[in-house]
Amino acid sequence: MSEMARPLLINISMLFSVLFLWNMVMPFTRASSINLKEKIIYGVISSLMALLCMLFPLEKFGDTVFDLRVVPLILVTLYGGKLPGLICMITISVTRTWMGGENAWVGVLIAIVGFLIAIGFMNYFQRSIRKWKGIIFTGILFIISYIAIILIFLEPLKTYFYPIYFTSFAIAYFIIFYLTERLVLINIQLQETVYLEKLSVAGKMAAAIAHEIRNPLTTVKGLLQFISADTADTKVQNYAPLMLEEIERTNKIITDYLMLIKPSKSDCEQVDLNKIVRDTVALTEVLASYYAVKIQYDEKGEFHIWGNPQELKQCLINVIKNAIESIEGEGLIHVALQYGTKRGTVDIVIRDNGAGMSKEELEKIGLPFYTTKSKGTGLGTMITNRLIRNIGGRVNYTSLLGEGTTVTITLPITKQ
Repeated sequence: MSEMARPLLINISMLFSVLFLWNMVMPFTRASSINLKEKIIYGVISSLMALLCMLFPLEKFGDTVFDLRVVPLILVTLYGGKLPGLICMITISVTRTWMGGENAWVGVLIAIVGFLIAIGFMNYFQRSIRKWKGIIFTGILFIISYIAIILIFLEPLKTYFYPIYFTSFAIAYFIIFYLTERLVLINIQLQETVYLEKLSVAGKMAAAIAHEIRNPLTTVKGLLQFISADTADTKVQNYAPLMLEEIERTNKIITDYLMLIKPSKSDCEQVDLNKIVRDTVALTEVLASYYAVKIQYDEKGEFHIWGNPQELKQCLINVIKNAIESIEGEGLIHVALQYGTKRGTVDIVIRDNGAGMSKEELEKIGLPFYTTKSKGTGLGTMITNRLIRNIGGRVNYTSLLGEGTTVTITLPITKQ
């Protein structure tokens, strides 16, 4: 039994070391799309993790070799997709065949089964808000399959081997995924810190120029209303309303921009979130029907939060309106209210099947005056993020070009 401890610890330590190095080179995020170069790098790094494990097997029973090589294979397939998983699986299979032995094909079979199981849960894992369900289902199904393959195709091994090896495998598997998820959350928090710094810069600019712009605008608006009131000039009569409309639009942009640096004091109260979301969906259904878009709403629980009802509606309207306008032709927006991935939180998930965004566009969402719409200002998304943060929540965007966008608003639940 003691001879298994040293190689087991070496396997686990190597997996942890490469995982952290991996995160330093290519930080883990919730990015929905990974380009070809990144997929190849993912495949190479996971292959390295698997090869290091194969260099230090737990124990050899004849020509049968046991180690933790399948852990990085499942990890990279769930997070990276089919191509990096395929690269890792081929590397494991070729290396195990090269090592030789009568039972080499069993090692190849185990790698293929692990890859296929991960592929089966990949879409569910990547689309799921609660990642741990996919992780647990994948791990349990693979361990059961692994045990079945050993019992069917190999001679019986030492009795102590089975509980020690598979317990160690399960512990290493879940710790690796736990660390990966923690790294993802840390990287997201770092991104939010950078975003807040940019938001602060935008706010300081707003404070410096907004009032100076608004004062002459008010004067121009008053004079234009005075001139157009009793004039017989047809050009003034025709163009004055348009000019006033543009002045109002400019004034609204300034007002919105000022909210980023100095949000108005809002009266917060305990809010029935289910009612807020239902009312917002009802309000936006009229606009959606105009664009031939349907809104589907699902409730999974009763939730109360602390916030301002009108501001929450404004945030949801901004997000749903963006989703509607991203769809060309008939489309569907799915709105779900459900328990959050973190205890004590609720998630509002708004998913559309619109144009989607590229990775580069997704990284710019929420930056000052960035928008993918021809007539947008980019301030609606910034204000939404700010208002949600003011009540202790956060907003997360995932998107695939040509497939749609998912916006997840996470809010803390108040105790009843």
